[in-house]
Amino acid sequence: MRFRRTVQVLSGQWDALPFLCVLFPLAFFLLFNQYLVLPRGVLVELPVADQGVRLDPALPRIVVAVDSLGRLYLENRFVTESDFARRLAELRVRAPAPPVVVVLLDRRVTQETQVLVGELARQAGLTRLFFVTRPPP
Repeated sequence: MRFRRTVQVLSGQWDALPFLCVLFPLAFFLLFNQYLVLPRGVLVELPVADQGVRLDPALPRIVVAVDSLGRLYLENRFVTESDFARRLAELRVRAPAPPVVVVLLDRRVTQETQVLVGELARQAGLTRLFFVTRPPP
């Protein structure tokens, strides 16, 4: 027995509504996924300062952060003290001009840790440090 087909595949008017119902949520999640899920990280509370100078944006920079426990972060990655000077020296060689070390210190960091960061930067051949503070509220 033979049945007659009455449905013809892909014939007639193209309906865009099902495609748009899939496309818009997909575009939303692709565009805003970095805002929907917060990245993991370490909290660094900067000290407050009334005055300060601004860093020239044209200067090359290397960003270093130190959290309240004294752990070092170089370019948003955790590094040990033994690797810190070596990696700073590698970044200094790759920079087109002598870079400025931008240091983000937690307000609870001890003076000893601040001196350690400066000494390790000096061992790597970097002589310009810039300590970042938070403006007053």
